[in-house]
Amino acid sequence: MAKCCSFSCFAPFLIVGLMACDFIQRMYHFQEILADGVETDALVVRKYRSAASLGNRHRLVYEYRDASGKTYRKDDGVFPSEYDRLQEGDAFRVVYSAKRPHISTTKAAVDQSRAAQAGEAEKQRE
Repeated sequence: MAKCCSFSCFAPFLIVGLMACDFIQRMYHFQEILADGVETDALVVRKYRSAASLGNRHRLVYEYRDASGKTYRKDDGVFPSEYDRLQEGDAFRVVYSAKRPHISTTKAAVDQSRAAQAGEAEKQRE
């Protein structure tokens, strides 16, 4: 029986671990936005579809300003309906973290999450 001590034996575990860390970080950031998010206008700089087999394939690059006027640029996955509706140069709403303004997501994602949370809370009351 051959020993497996090369990187190729550990690569799958490393990849899964990195994916899990990325997912956890994204969820933490999203919770931060839900807790203390600031709504603002953003401008679509670019839209494209990625060929990735995992993750969101409908992507927007957008810019927004925080309350101090500093500009941020984000490349983010969006809902297909939002991707189809928006064109380069269009304005739309985003929500960024008041604590760390470089963390943002679309207002549509925040609204959908809040609606799901409200639905869950309603089910628990019944």
